[in-house]
Amino acid sequence: MNSKVVNPSRRNFLGQLAGTALALPAGLMAPWGRLLADPPAVSDYRALVCVYLFGGNDSSNMVVPMEPASHQQYQNIRGSLAVPRDQLLALPTRSSQRTDYGFHPALEPLHSLYDDGELAVVANLGTLLEPVTRQSILAGQAALPPQLFSHSDQTFQWQTGIPDSQQPLGWGGRMADLFAPIHSSLLPMNITLTGQSVFLSGRQTVQYALADSGPEGMEGANGDGGPIDVAVRSLLAQSRDNLLEKQFIRVQKRSMDLYELISGVLEQQNPLNTVFPQTYLGRQLSMVARMISSRAQMGGAGLARQVFLVGMGGFDTHDNQNGAQPQLLGDLAAALRAFRDALAETGELGNVTTFTASEFGRTLTNNGDGTDHGWGGNQLVMGGAVQGGDIYGTMPDLTLEGPDDAGDGRLIPSLSTDQYDATLARWFGLSDADLQQLFPYLSRFDSSDIGFMQA
Repeated sequence: MNSKVVNPSRRNFLGQLAGTALALPAGLMAPWGRLLADPPAVSDYRALVCVYLFGGNDSSNMVVPMEPASHQQYQNIRGSLAVPRDQLLALPTRSSQRTDYGFHPALEPLHSLYDDGELAVVANLGTLLEPVTRQSILAGQAALPPQLFSHSDQTFQWQTGIPDSQQPLGWGGRMADLFAPIHSSLLPMNITLTGQSVFLSGRQTVQYALADSGPEGMEGANGDGGPIDVAVRSLLAQSRDNLLEKQFIRVQKRSMDLYELISGVLEQQNPLNTVFPQTYLGRQLSMVARMISSRAQMGGAGLARQVFLVGMGGFDTHDNQNGAQPQLLGDLAAALRAFRDALAETGELGNVTTFTASEFGRTLTNNGDGTDHGWGGNQLVMGGAVQGGDIYGTMPDLTLEGPDDAGDGRLIPSLSTDQYDATLARWFGLSDADLQQLFPYLSRFDSSDIGFMQA
């Protein structure tokens, strides 16, 4: 291996990244083409809530070094984008009780959750096919996910859990497929509040798109017994021989039944005492909290597992980062805090784990008014079952052209998204064998459990 460290040109580096992909390991081809294993027996309720930060969150400003020399290094690199040291919210770690890192001040609503052990930081993760180093990248010997700095490609790779696959089935959807035999509710297991997604798409599982204001019914055919409602139901009740017509009728009937179920339950629901911010993310998480708190009426024991996807945009901060990022992080923190409080109010805090995701981090370097597309980044995990109050993984070396710089200030991930997702999926109830099928490259990394979840 050539260990000489050079500064590659942006064009050559991007070309290398775009051209390096790896075939699936033998024996793991097309894991989406079958159910993973026998469904586990479950006697409890658990839900995962993914908060997707569209655009690529600059998490190097979300979790910042506080040790004076390290902060000075960070300040020198980031320039006008750096968060002043005296504004940071200290994050002591359970293992050493040091305060080497701190939250951006806009995350203040989450700071006490970290101190109370309900929120964890997962450091420097990103899409990977195998562990890589700066030396292996520069020598052209690293297998890298294709199109590393593309929004659409990296979102797709995050959400599928198979970074070099074009198969549009997400790890949330394939995971739900495993639980399909024990799911007996009319309400689908997977629910999106931010549009149809790859993440929740499964082989058997159909995701349900819910608005932040509630279900959207067919105009005029909303169960009110009016003339259009009666006419539509009469039309759908007619016998059909054509297979396409039969399938269309089944879909329409299911949609109408779901609308009546959800809207009926929500209309009878007592309002939550928790006040949510009236932001896009706040409204989405408010609806998720309402759906979870009414799960007994939505499906009872037949609704033992759920996966939700919510999201917010604006994180592609090539410019005006100092103006945009504090507001973005503040909106994120306020919505997450309200969601946590609503779960505590309804007794669901230990049953729900909320985690952030974003297609990539951003460059350490300042482009003059913002940052550009990067690679590794930090994420947050929140819930009553989280082993919080700690930073998991290794925070990166911030030296430009140092061991963790892939070039142009793009951080090389030290943890893979597979490891992050597998830790969440194991808490959800998957076995080691299931995890290996769900994430075909997981065995290439030294651990499939980062450790931030309780058993």
